Amino acid sequence: MRIGLMIEGVDAKRHEAYSPPANGASARSMDPSGAGTPEGAGGSAMVRDSEFRTYPYITQVLRNLGWDTRNPARAGGQVYTQGEFRKHDQLLSETLGIRSPENIVRVRCGPSDVYWIIEAKAKHSDQDLALNEAKGYADTINREKPDSAKFATGIAGTPDESFFVKTCYWDGKSWQDVVINNYGTTGFLTQEQCCSIVERNNAKILEYSVDLETFLDKANQINDTLYKNGVAARGRARFVAGLLLALANDEAISISPAPRTLVSDINTRIKNLLESHGKQEFSREVELRLPSTTENHRKYREAIVQTMQVLREMNIRSAINSGTDALGQFYETFLRYANDAKEMGIVLTPRHITRFAVDVMNIGEDDRIFDPTCGTGGFLVSALDAMRSRHFENHPDVYTAFRNDCLYGVEQDDEIYGLVLVNMIFRGDGKSHIHNGNCFDNQFVLADGDVHRRRGAADDFLNHQRPFTRVLMNPPFAIKTEKESQFVDYALAQMRPGGLLFAVLPNEPITGQQDMDWRKGIISRHTVRAVIRLPDHLFIPVAKKGTYGLILEAHRPHRADDETFFGVLFDDEHAPKSQKSKLKGPSTNKDNLKALTDSLRRFIVAGPNGTPSIPKETTISKIDMGSAYDFASERYLSADASEAADLRSSVRELLFTVENMNYDRIPDSNSSLVATTKEFRIDDLFVCERGKLPSLKRLSPGEIPVITTQSDRNGIAGYFDVDAEKIKHSCITIALNGSSGHAFYHPYPFGAVGDVMVCQFRDEFRDDVEFALYVCSQITANSWRYDYYRKATQERLQLEVRIRLPWKDGAVDYETIQAELDRTTGFAQLAEELKKLRERSD
Repeated sequence: MRIGLMIEGVDAKRHEAYSPPANGASARSMDPSGAGTPEGAGGSAMVRDSEFRTYPYITQVLRNLGWDTRNPARAGGQVYTQGEFRKHDQLLSETLGIRSPENIVRVRCGPSDVYWIIEAKAKHSDQDLALNEAKGYADTINREKPDSAKFATGIAGTPDESFFVKTCYWDGKSWQDVVINNYGTTGFLTQEQCCSIVERNNAKILEYSVDLETFLDKANQINDTLYKNGVAARGRARFVAGLLLALANDEAISISPAPRTLVSDINTRIKNLLESHGKQEFSREVELRLPSTTENHRKYREAIVQTMQVLREMNIRSAINSGTDALGQFYETFLRYANDAKEMGIVLTPRHITRFAVDVMNIGEDDRIFDPTCGTGGFLVSALDAMRSRHFENHPDVYTAFRNDCLYGVEQDDEIYGLVLVNMIFRGDGKSHIHNGNCFDNQFVLADGDVHRRRGAADDFLNHQRPFTRVLMNPPFAIKTEKESQFVDYALAQMRPGGLLFAVLPNEPITGQQDMDWRKGIISRHTVRAVIRLPDHLFIPVAKKGTYGLILEAHRPHRADDETFFGVLFDDEHAPKSQKSKLKGPSTNKDNLKALTDSLRRFIVAGPNGTPSIPKETTISKIDMGSAYDFASERYLSADASEAADLRSSVRELLFTVENMNYDRIPDSNSSLVATTKEFRIDDLFVCERGKLPSLKRLSPGEIPVITTQSDRNGIAGYFDVDAEKIKHSCITIALNGSSGHAFYHPYPFGAVGDVMVCQFRDEFRDDVEFALYVCSQITANSWRYDYYRKATQERLQLEVRIRLPWKDGAVDYETIQAELDRTTGFAQLAEELKKLRERSD
């Protein structure tokens, strides 16, 4: 006979007392499973783990998911532990009596709370028992008050052996397994998920989206676990891929205390799954491998157990099967943590960029999609998810055919190939047309209506029909063996005429001088449909800035009258928190992802009709066939006229230079130019040449200001001895080569180094300070076009900078310019200082 004893609200009726082992030994070393001892060491006089050891784990996981784990008797609290409810909840007290589950969670949904019962057992084999006991508690409560206890969870395990979790939902008639994205839950639920289930009275969640910030935290947690347990950085992707494959069909892997047995069980599961998908030859590449030293086996086993625990907490199978490429996010975190991405040339495409590419490419169910450098499969997954959202419910046969027959990829890196297989297998891609190898050795041809892969060079298959109508790709950046442009050429060679290619490319193929001939070759064979400048820092650590999305129509030469969509993507609000600038607040963040997606998709489908032109953001333009050296969006977008009309910066810089005053005394000017304007290029206004001076290190101190590419103090880097024939006066200078293209006016003698363009006004224009400062403000307003990766060269400035001048009666309206200067506070002070400067010079 057992006697129930209540101590501080804890029901001891059902539990054996837990006491520490004798002689100071840890519970783990005394575990009868042998998990805490070296393999084969065995053990004796050991105690059995109790479900008491689950309490801290349950509390921590609920807290991490956003539940308030305090006693509900406190304002905001939601979780009763053991018998805490007796003094505070009449319904629970009356129905449960002296019985107590491990936890009862009050789920706040709608006008009244519902209960979530959690019951725990120490042995994995008792998970169903724990779940049935939780359901029994809930049934007892529901007999008194129907449908008040809606959730029941059984948890089994210990911290050393990991925990198995299963949850059911009471729909008023029967208990149903809670399912997210077609997979049973393996972790606890958030309140949002619980409320969604209750509101629909349906245990299936089909549109579960991953919280990526939480997800990435978990990925880092796994990285820490692998690091602490000696799993090398380069092997972590294979390690996780193997565990994911092992968990794919059944998450409840038996946790053997013997490392060899556990690893063997996992590898058998991997092999069986790959065989069912026709990829058995690859099992060797993703199987888990024990360290060669036996002493390290225990730590390797701990890495497996702890990693699987985190994966279960995340409901990883549901997450991978969601609309977010969770696996790609995982691997991105691994690479950043291990700092391997740069060495491998791997470019991991953020999920909102893969979705953007899919959305604008007008993909249909008959399109065959190809990614020759598919990485973890982000583009292919986004294409599959788009088709699923369009057809899964109403036309499942269409979706199934697309999933099985229309997605193709090649990946060279073995470990990444393992991850893309995981990605596709989790999504039910039974055929997995993903091939391991170098894409240049794989040619694809269409024969008898099917896609066939052939080994060899492209020239061997020139007379064969190519299969692909859409290519989505992000080739490796800056690797020694192949250039990014070569991957694009290869992909185009696999495409049918009229197909569309979207490629993420770094700065050089789009706008660099070395790839000028490649760009000219592209427009001689293919049509440039769109170029989108992508956000900075999108591909750290491989490429810090200067990446573009290039859309080509295959095998139709670009005509002189073809129009191209040019744009800049801003995603400050959309990007993950880790990518947002800490200096920006909500009022200054900018996100045009949806608007740009809609505009570009309309353009791709129907042409330029109705496509808006937005300064510094979007435009439709013909490519200047005489300057095919540059596809960059910045080359064709217009500047913002309202920004160009602000003269404060130019006045401020010159005033500070001539008198070294505190320019913060000059307030902002909000003046706006209301006049007819005419556009000029730099060559229309000036005779331009490069500065004549060498670097400052080769100059001696003196009295003449020398202009360099610096962007403050009116460009003056110091005062030096300058030969008379190299001195200029009353000119505008523009900083080149890696600077931002700022313009400064110098109404005094000066010299300039070779990275500065010196602009002397042509005779037909006034050479006075008002006009010069106004022109400076117009030139500087174009500085957004240039950065370190797209340098402000003299040729680009002369082609791209537009200077809007007030125009009246066929001539420059100097009176309007004077009025603008008069409204710019500080100019009167500047004029006085310039007068003094001239008097001193005389």
